[in-house]
Parts: sequence; structure tokens; C-alpha cells
Amino acid sequence: MTLATTTIVWFRLDLRLADQPALQAALHRGGPIVPLFIWAPEEEGRWAPASASRWWLHQSLRSLANSLENLGSRLILRRGPTCETLVAVARETRADAVVWNRRYEPAL
Repeated sequence: MTLATTTIVWFRLDLRLADQPALQAALHRGGPIVPLFIWAPEEEGRWAPASASRWWLHQSLRSLANSLENLGSRLILRRGPTCETLVAVARETRADAVVWNRRYEPAL
């Protein structure tokens, strides 16, 4: 008997379900998927989001959360240091993998 694997899909600025390679990788692995967004503006340095970017982020997260809920899933939102938060959520959910898409912004 094979145990189901749990995969965290770490959403960063790619807040969509369509054309989402990380999500496709998680689906390919099988087992439960844990959608996660980590808010860590302190780690963005001089690229930290200003008010217009925060508005876009809020609206995009709301849309992503609604899309996931329509599929029977739930977006986990956390704030904190990225590495510590990823480890904590992996422990909480017993995930054995984390997948994400590459970011192309400078210094990220």
C-alpha cells in the first residue's frame, strides 16, 4: 500500500490556477495539495509593495482563494519569515514536498 503524499504549493506572485506549473507538479505527484501564500514584506527589501501593489495583492489573493474554494480547497495565508513559515506549515500538514514557480524580479 502506498501512502499518499502531501504537497504544499507555495504561491508567490503567480496567484492563479491556470498556467501554473507548480500546481501541475503537485497534481502529478498525487495526494493532498496545500495551497499556501506567505506574506513577508520585510524580505522584499527595496521591492516591498507600496499601496497600489498591496491593493492588487489583496484582490488577487481574494480571487485565488475563491477559485480554490470552488474546487473544494482552501488557501492558507501566513505572515512571517518565509523559511520558518514553510517548515511550520509542512510540519502542521505533514507535507513531504513543497513546489513553487520561479520569480523573475531582481534580487528575489
